[in-house]
This record gives sequence, C-alpha cells and structure tokens, in this order.
Amino acid sequence: MGFIKALALLSLIPLFGYGVSEWVLYDLNVMFKEEGSTLFQFCTSDVFYEGQDLQSLCKDILPILWMKIASILSAIVGIILLLSFMVISKFAGQNRQRIAKVFPPLVFITIITLSILVLVQGAILTYGAYIAESYAIGRVHFIAIGMIGLIALITAIGLIFSSFKLVKKQTHSVLADELNRSQHPKLFSLIDEVAESLGAKPPKNVIAGLEPNFYVTNADVTIIGSNAKTLKNGTLFVSLPLARILTVEEFKGIIGHELGHFRGNDTHYSLKFAPVYSGLSDGIDLLTDDEGGGSIVTYPAATVLSYMMDVFHKNISAISRIRELEADKAACEVANPISLATSLLKIGLYASHWRDLEEQTINRLIKGKITKNLSMLFFSIVDYDTNKTSISTVIKEISEQTISHPTDSHPPTSSRIAELGLNIDDIKHDLLVKPSHSCIDLFQDPAIHEESLTAIQMQYYVALGVKLPESDENNYASTAIAAFGAHMVVADGKVELEEINEAESLGISLNEDFDYIEFREFCHYPESILPIDELLESAAKISKESKEIIYDYMKKIAGSDGDVSTEEQLLIDKVKKTFNL
Repeated sequence: MGFIKALALLSLIPLFGYGVSEWVLYDLNVMFKEEGSTLFQFCTSDVFYEGQDLQSLCKDILPILWMKIASILSAIVGIILLLSFMVISKFAGQNRQRIAKVFPPLVFITIITLSILVLVQGAILTYGAYIAESYAIGRVHFIAIGMIGLIALITAIGLIFSSFKLVKKQTHSVLADELNRSQHPKLFSLIDEVAESLGAKPPKNVIAGLEPNFYVTNADVTIIGSNAKTLKNGTLFVSLPLARILTVEEFKGIIGHELGHFRGNDTHYSLKFAPVYSGLSDGIDLLTDDEGGGSIVTYPAATVLSYMMDVFHKNISAISRIRELEADKAACEVANPISLATSLLKIGLYASHWRDLEEQTINRLIKGKITKNLSMLFFSIVDYDTNKTSISTVIKEISEQTISHPTDSHPPTSSRIAELGLNIDDIKHDLLVKPSHSCIDLFQDPAIHEESLTAIQMQYYVALGVKLPESDENNYASTAIAAFGAHMVVADGKVELEEINEAESLGISLNEDFDYIEFREFCHYPESILPIDELLESAAKISKESKEIIYDYMKKIAGSDGDVSTEEQLLIDKVKKTFNL
C-alpha cells in the first residue's frame, strides 16, 4: 500500500506531462500524415508548407518533446528510487555494519533526488498547463499558469529546506540536572568501572532526572533545569525515582546494558545508523505536522521517506531485538543475571505509578498545593502501596510489555529474561519490593536535585496552562488532618507502614478531600509541618466533637503497629490536655 501511494505521488505529474505532449504530437502527426509525411520528416528537412517555414513550427514543438522526455525520465527515476529501497534493504539485511554504511547516504541521496524531481515536475506541470490551454482553447490564462509555476517553485524550495532538517544532528530535550564527578564520586566511579569492564567508552555527560527511565544517547541533549545547557558527545540519563528502588547491583546491570551498545560491532551502528534513523522518524513527523511547518508542500517527500522507513522496518526490528539481547549479555558481565532480571521487572512493575503520580500532582496544583519531592513520593508508593500478594498477577501482565526508550525499541521483558537463562516464575517476589539499601546512596545529597527538579516540574505544569486558585481556604480541613496524622507518625522518629495505612484510611473517612500526597510529604519532611503547639492553637475553636475525632484519630494511628511508644503517648496526652477532653 505504501509503495502504491508513493508511486502515485511521484507519477501523477509525469503522467499529466506525458499525456499532454502525446495529445499535441499525435494531432500534429495526423495532420502531417494527411500530407503524406510525418512530423519527424518535416522537422528534419527544408520543406515548406503553405508558404510557412516549418523550422519555426519545429522549434515550437521541440519543448513539447522535451516535456515528454522529462516526464518519462522523472517517472523512471521515481520508480527506480522506490525500487532501490527494496534492493538496498535486501542487500543490507540484518547486518549492522552494512546497514549503518548504506542507510545514511541513502537518506541523503533520496532527499537530493526528491528535491530535483519536484523542480522538474513543477516545470512539467507549468508548461503542460500552458500547452494544454493554448492548444485546446486557443488562449492562455497567464495569471493562473503563473500561479502554478510559482507554487511549484515554492514547493521545491520548501521541500529542499524542510527535507534537509532530516539530516541535522538529532537533538533531545529533558528535564534534568547535570552531575559532576567531584560531587558524585561514587556514582562516577561505578560508571567508569562498568565501562572499563566492558571495554566501552564511558559517557562524557551524566544527567539525573525524574523520568522513570535510563538511557545513553549521542544526540545533543538540552537539559531543562536549574543550569539549562546543551550537552554533546554522549550523555547518560539516570532516574532518581528508580534509583530509590533499585539495588546497586541492579543499577550496575542497567548501566552495563546501556554502555553495551557502545562496544564492539554495535558501536558503529549506535553512532552512525541509530541517530539517523531516529532523526528521520522525527523529521517525517515534522514534515507532516502543520504546527511544525508541514503542508501539501512537503507531503510527497514525507510519503516517500515514510515508505523508505517501512521497507527497512523489518530489518531494523530484527536488528533491534539482537542488539538489546546482546546488550543484556553485556550487562551480565558486570552484574548477575538475577539482578538484571529484577531491575527489568521493577521498572515495568512501578513505572505506571509515575504517570498516576503526575496526574495526582497536577490535580493538587489546581487546588493550590505544591508538591515538594516527586521522587520521594514515588518511593513511598513502592514502599507503602505495593500489594505484595498481587505481584505475581501483575508480573504476568508486565512481562509481555516492553520498556520504553527514547531512541531504541526493546523486546518484551519476558523474552529478555528467558534469554538470560532464567525462568520468570522462579524469581522471588521479595526481590521486587523496596530494597534495604538502594543505589540512591551513590548520589551525594539526592534530595537537593529531586526538590529542584520537582519545583521546575511544577512551573512546567503551570506553563502548560494549569491554573492556581486565588486562595487555599478550602484546603484547611484536609491539611489539618494530614498534619495531625503526620505528627503522630513521626513522633517516635520512625515511619511505620501500619501507621501510614491507618492514618490514610482514617483520614479519608474523616474528610473526602484528604490529601495522601500532602500527608506523605509531611512524613518525609517533618520540619515542614506546622509545630504541634501552633497546630493545636489553630484548632482551639473547633467543636468538641471535632476535637474528639482528632484525638481518636491520633490514638488509632499510634496503636496501629501494636506498640505505643513513649513519644507517641506524650503527644496523645498533650492533645488530650490541650483540647480539654
């Protein structure tokens, strides 16, 4: 279907030009045959007809012959161009070195050829319309014909400028902070160790962000953060939220996988082919996007280039699978296979929570509530909200999914784990919950980066159109309940799962607007809670019934773990005394 569509777009104008020229030349030949000769014979002799010099007539006919020849040649070139995609794709096959050598120049040649074809076909269309009108009705609408020529010229120029955007170096923008070696020595030491073990080139830049993903890219990366800048020559992106739930061994496996793409036979493919292919895909989207400048001017080029990508898609899919599995094997050279498998499952298991958290954050922002640390909240979801008994059911679903990546595609997680020689059913579910020690310890003061990036994320939401309320009076009740509950949870210096669950379930029953994100941020940042004396003072005017509800609320939280500590009892007594209960 793609071939037919592309062929139609490339052949429509040549067919028009050929048809017009054949029509005119056929009529002239009929006229000359009546005189016992042919057009060719008259145009190659000095014969005179009815007193007129036929050489003058032949000079007028010559451009029509050129239009016929140009129409035939442009159609042939278009067909050869489309067929060359099939031939070269067949030749390249699944050989990475071969496809990396032939594909980038093929893109360049295709763009040049398309630009020339548009110029030639624009001339055919303009002159064909002029000849058709003058021959059919004996007069010419020069303004209309001129508009056709002008549109053809604009189309060609627009195509040339738009198409060459496709071969520009790929760029990538991301909300992140650049990390430096002096501030994060443990992190960089581990990355260098992995690169040296694999014989791979370590990334020149390392950035940390909130997105639940890891990747290495050779694209120019524009970081949107406290120190916005563009990074070149290889950048590793690490996820702060995922770093809170991955062990160091799991982290090593992921870094090993990413750097595995930049060693041996895969290096040339990663550096030369992958950026061009990915950039071409983005460029085609730009050519067809009205907001990005795409229009009928660039549509034929986008169609042909899309067909070229479709022809190579089968090759690329097969190579992508092989590359990812080989990168997994590289990861197993620096980390044990179980750790790589559990990291894949963890990312698949918990990444969906990130999207839910973003939605909740936006809803809070609409109410005027600012989130302080999205990464810590993500960690709390994994820690407090994971239903360990249902992990086995969820794993069956996520094992057939693929992990997203900005520049590559991945095979299903189950296939990757099977290739490691592991049975997904044999992986202990205890390995998929929050680890006692995570790789976040490799970062120096990670909360500083998390809070800074969260603040910028809030600004980003506002820039997208999220409107803040003029006041937050309606939030007082839910905030007060969250504050009392958080004071109780952190009273003994420990944050227990049972207390979190009790506080949140009771909080929702007391106020349907209870904000669990606000409550958890109070627990993560006790210094942000209004001091208990001020909180009690602000609640002094509420009804006795409400005071009893708060007192009972705090007692139940304290007793939820089966042990009321001294600090918790003192806080309960203080609330009881202040409320005069």
